[in-house]
Amino acid sequence: MEDKNDLLKVAYEAVENSGDVQEAITRIRDLYGLHHCVFHLGQTHVDTLDRPFVKTTYPDAWVSRYLLKGYVTVDPVAREGFLRMLPFNWQDLEYGEEQAEMMRDAVQYDVGTSGYSIPVVDRQARRSLFSITSTLGGDEWKDFIEMNGPELQEVAHRVHRRALEEIFGEVDPMPPLGPREIECLTWTARGKEYTVIADILGLSGHTVRGYLKSARFKLECATLPQAVAKAVALKIITP
Repeated sequence: MEDKNDLLKVAYEAVENSGDVQEAITRIRDLYGLHHCVFHLGQTHVDTLDRPFVKTTYPDAWVSRYLLKGYVTVDPVAREGFLRMLPFNWQDLEYGEEQAEMMRDAVQYDVGTSGYSIPVVDRQARRSLFSITSTLGGDEWKDFIEMNGPELQEVAHRVHRRALEEIFGEVDPMPPLGPREIECLTWTARGKEYTVIADILGLSGHTVRGYLKSARFKLECATLPQAVAKAVALKIITP
């Protein structure tokens, strides 16, 4: 493993200089001495459709079994990963027998005995999950995460951006709405007038109108209802 002081720099370079995300996560796996790495971009919002973007170093046999057994519907890591905001150790998850069976099966297929997942949410509310596995256990795994967890969170965000570049190229089709624009659109979608939104957010009515107008322009819509509908379709807001 690289010297600790240089590791993050090398990891950044690995992500930026790789030909694609698959190569990037493979290099990250080797750099940190991990067993496997997985990156799952859950929401890409091409037009109004989500297209999951998944790259993994898992054995082909496990990927095939995962799909054959329909584990995608019971996977506790994916379920929690796309709900949570903070990183989590797989051993801390609570789940039923069906999920436990899947996790035992994963170990048999050389996924690894320990896992750690890092949720990523960008400014356009697109979510991804960067997961790592290892054969370390107990205090060794705890120490590894304590030492490398913060760096790996930064790496996860880099991989997220790299995935968007791989999908969309240099031009990101998602409109760069600001937090206030998103808040104002959200309350509008919930049926609130701009005067009520102003009271809720502690802003002036004029300011709320300005945020809604700029959001409409960024979404390239002629009317506010169209802008709200587009923001909902793109999952930028949730009514």
